[in-house]
Amino acid sequence: MDFFTVIELASVIFGLLYVILMMRQNIWCWICGILSSGLYIFSCFHAKIYLEAGLNFYYVVIGFYGWFLWLKRKNNDDDEERHLQVTEWRASAHIINIAICIFLTLFLGKIMQLHTDSPRPYFDAAITVFGFSATILEARKILSAWIYWFIINGASILLMIDRRMPFYAILSAVTTLLCIRGYLDWKKSKETFEKAFT
Repeated sequence: MDFFTVIELASVIFGLLYVILMMRQNIWCWICGILSSGLYIFSCFHAKIYLEAGLNFYYVVIGFYGWFLWLKRKNNDDDEERHLQVTEWRASAHIINIAICIFLTLFLGKIMQLHTDSPRPYFDAAITVFGFSATILEARKILSAWIYWFIINGASILLMIDRRMPFYAILSAVTTLLCIRGYLDWKKSKETFEKAFT
């Protein structure tokens, strides 16, 4: 087993832990996510998917942001604010968000096409841009984050197969399915909170 295979396996294990703990709204999900993304950066450079590497550097940074945000709410003395609650965006907010993501995808994809040896510049760009957006939604516990991740992880299966990264392809397949459970769990949490305080 070579070095990059070991890195890939370790990243996959932490990645699965991240998704499972995120579904349960457990704050330790952010530490697992930071470790998974940090290791994944090495694999991305090795596979020449440079925007994915940049995305995972962002995941490391946003991991600390998510940890801080959840920890801050957890330590709040007000019972209603003790935990960051699951909420939802209006449809108009999603339309604006998706339009911005599409524009940035085309922009970054063109840059990557012109200035790197990335074999799938637009595909890489789309996963990166929408991943940026979904992570912010996730950190703020926006319910639709799980829908974004369902699509992103599903698309990532194809990218990982194309780049011959089988363990990450398996991780993407598993996390795609877990997104369904994550969405249902967060939706239930949202409905429970709304019933309790309305």
